[in-house]
Amino acid sequence: MEYAEFNINPRKWRRAAVQLPAQYFIKGESSRYMDCTIITVSRRGAGVLFPHSEPIKPKSSMFFEFMVPKTFEKITIRGELKNKNSRDDGLVGGIEFESLLPDEIFARLS
Repeated sequence: MEYAEFNINPRKWRRAAVQLPAQYFIKGESSRYMDCTIITVSRRGAGVLFPHSEPIKPKSSMFFEFMVPKTFEKITIRGELKNKNSRDDGLVGGIEFESLLPDEIFARLS
């Protein structure tokens, strides 16, 4: 049975579509932070658009930095790449955060 039949979302955390400029660093591989775009976000994770040129491996431990919209607050959060898919403008990676994004930060992003 498919979830679409009953219009049930199996995810625990609500996701929001965003276009949030960010930077990422792959632990043990990167020598500097590089640009990416967060395209969906929840309190538990994010969909991130990476450049095609980045050879990202599943289970990579990553750090993300971004400015919280309409504030001067910069957030750094750690996550793990769970999956990736190629599309015309880059690679979309599914990131699971190590800890929940605080509710007040998620509210500003969504």
